[in-house]
Amino acid sequence: MEEKEKKNGTGFFYGVIGVATLVVAIIGATFAYFTATAEDTNTIQGEAANTGLSLEVTHLSTGAVSGLIPLNSTDLQKAVTGDTAATGDPKTCLDKNNNTICQVYSIKVTNEGNSIAAVTGTLDLQPVSNPEAEEGGESAFANLKWQVLTDASTVNPDATSYGIGENPIASNITLNAEGNQTFYIVIWIDNLEESQNAADYGHFNGSVAFNSAEGSGISATFSA
Repeated sequence: MEEKEKKNGTGFFYGVIGVATLVVAIIGATFAYFTATAEDTNTIQGEAANTGLSLEVTHLSTGAVSGLIPLNSTDLQKAVTGDTAATGDPKTCLDKNNNTICQVYSIKVTNEGNSIAAVTGTLDLQPVSNPEAEEGGESAFANLKWQVLTDASTVNPDATSYGIGENPIASNITLNAEGNQTFYIVIWIDNLEESQNAADYGHFNGSVAFNSAEGSGISATFSA
C-alpha cells in the first residue's frame, strides 16, 4: 500500500512538471510570435517630388510691328530705350521715322514643382518660307542678331550676340519651388552699310525652350 502511494506521488510530480513545461513552451511561443510581427508604419514616409515648368513669351515692343530694317549695333541701346527725337514719347524699337528696327520680348519661366529646379533655356531662330508669296517665298537672314538684355530697356555690354540657329538664353539657372525668373531679349538685323537685299529677306520664326535637369520642359514659338 505504501509502495503504491509512492508510485502515485511520483506520477503526480511528473504530471506537474509536464504541465509546467507545456505552459513555458506556450508562453515562449507566444512571446516569439509577437516579437516577430512588431512593426513601425509611421516613421519612414515620403513622396516623389513634383516637377514642371511653364513658359510665357511676351512681345514688349508693341509699336514695332512692321518688317525689320537694318540697325547699327552701336545704336542698339537707343533702339531698346526708345527714340524720343520725333515725339518726345518713348518708342521702343522705332526710329524717328517710325521704322521698325528691332523686337524686344520678355520670357518668363516658372517652376511649378515642389522642389528646386536647375533650368537651361535656348532660343532657336530659323528663316521660314512664306506660303503666301510666289515661288515658295524663300527667306534668308545672314545678319539677323539677338542677345539677352539686362532688363526690358537696358543692353548688357558684355552679352554675346547670336545669329540664326539654336543658342543659349540661360544655363543652369536655379528656380525655387513655385519660383520664376524673367529674361529679356532683343532681335535686330545688323546694318552692313551696304545693300542687304540679297542677304536678309523673308520671314523668321523663333522657338524658346526651357528644360530642367529632371527632364521636364516647355517651349513657345513666335514669328516675324
